[in-house]
Amino acid sequence: MAERAAKAIFGVAGILLVSRLLGFFREVVIADVFGTTARYDLYLVAVMLPALLYGVLNFASVYLFVPYFSRRTEKTESGETEVSWTAVWPAVNLAALISAVLVILMIALAPLVMKIWGGHYLGDDFGRIVLYCRLTAVMVLLGTTEAFMRAYLNVRRIFTYPAAGYIVYNVFCIAAIVVLHDRLSVGAIVVGLLGGLLVQNVYLLMKVLSFKPFEKFVRKVSDSDTKALLAAGGIIILIELINRSYFLIDRYVAPQFGEGVISALNYGQVLIQLPDSIIGLAIGAVVFPMFSQVSGEAQNRRFGDVYQKAVAGAMLVAIPIAVFYLINAEDLVSLLFRRGQFDRASVAMTAGILRPYAPSIVALFVISTSIRACYSGGWGKYVLAFTVVVFATKFVGTFVLPGFFGYAGITAATATAHVSFAALMLIFLTLKVPATDTVRFVWNVVMLLLTGVVAGLAGNHFNGFIAGYSGGSGYQHVLARLALSGAFLVVLYWLGLHFMGLKGLYREFFRRRRD
Repeated sequence: MAERAAKAIFGVAGILLVSRLLGFFREVVIADVFGTTARYDLYLVAVMLPALLYGVLNFASVYLFVPYFSRRTEKTESGETEVSWTAVWPAVNLAALISAVLVILMIALAPLVMKIWGGHYLGDDFGRIVLYCRLTAVMVLLGTTEAFMRAYLNVRRIFTYPAAGYIVYNVFCIAAIVVLHDRLSVGAIVVGLLGGLLVQNVYLLMKVLSFKPFEKFVRKVSDSDTKALLAAGGIIILIELINRSYFLIDRYVAPQFGEGVISALNYGQVLIQLPDSIIGLAIGAVVFPMFSQVSGEAQNRRFGDVYQKAVAGAMLVAIPIAVFYLINAEDLVSLLFRRGQFDRASVAMTAGILRPYAPSIVALFVISTSIRACYSGGWGKYVLAFTVVVFATKFVGTFVLPGFFGYAGITAATATAHVSFAALMLIFLTLKVPATDTVRFVWNVVMLLLTGVVAGLAGNHFNGFIAGYSGGSGYQHVLARLALSGAFLVVLYWLGLHFMGLKGLYREFFRRRRD
């Protein structure tokens, strides 16, 4: 990977680190105020459908717009590439129109649809669910406009500015929750969510306006590309809709295990997604335009090289993080969340959910890069086929595994689905796109996984040893155990990389050369 790509990844990762830490702090504030309580369960049920459609259309729009904008470019007099606004406005208008229609439908149908998940809530509680669902529906439209602006800026090779938009969003959310929770209860989260998205859109618009988009505005919602865009967009939306429907199943099954399980599932999901949302998203934001530029038969080998280097580098980072989560689940949850309404029972419940979830960290890194590669290469139909198979795995697993493992079986089913999806994507792309040295790539992946397993086993044994000397539940004891465990794991993992012949992998991923 070129030096400039490595610098871009680290630049975006730095901004994302700040924004995601703020996002995580938002969850810490929520945990302090609401814990794993029925009130927070109610909010999470109410926001399910708006959050699902927001995630689907936001990510699908980015996946669709980046390669589309990359193709719809023209050369300026200075030789630089610039997106043709006249060409892209119909696609943007169509996306906004579809989002607005979905918002209206959600507002109208909320009382009927929410009975599926909120039928056990009665009277005023169900009324609040419907109200919060209707209010948060507007996030779908805000998410689509945000995706359009973020995609445009990324195609223009502007990465750090849009990444900082998450900071703006999270600062507003945190402020709203802190100031308003006494008066509005979980309604304060709704205010923070909608206000934060609106402010973030204004922030992104300020940068986009510098490129004078409205000088070439057209009112059309269709052109010669519309049919192809709808076909490609339909596949992407289907894929994202299925992939992001896991939590709908979870929140249908979870109430049978008692109050607070839905909340604990949410906290566990936040922890699992945090590494990918910082490093994985940074890698994806940088390599996605690169995939679009090197797609096509003539550049297959270069495409394969970019993909394999991105995946190997992502796994290099993700594996020790996943191992750390697995062997330190209870201490990690305790350190980050145990305060206010989040008591020891909440810690135990969330840690029990987190442990079987840990393998998803590695899987999400691989999935994130692989999906971008497939969309850039025009292989969305294969992703859809894999998604359907994996969703069936998740569906069956969620109803079967809790019978053996209790509520931990819910996240065990999710992790099984994520790992299966990652494996299918990895095998497909490795076979589909030839690279310079595929055999070496496969060997590196196997050795990385083996190194992680060995480090995890040794780290777990080490944790038992240090618990005998620092077994208290106070923050100083928890922090000391996590610090010692983390240091031991890093040293052991690094030694394992040397022993397995992988010591040059990190340098190779970021070596300073031109592609």
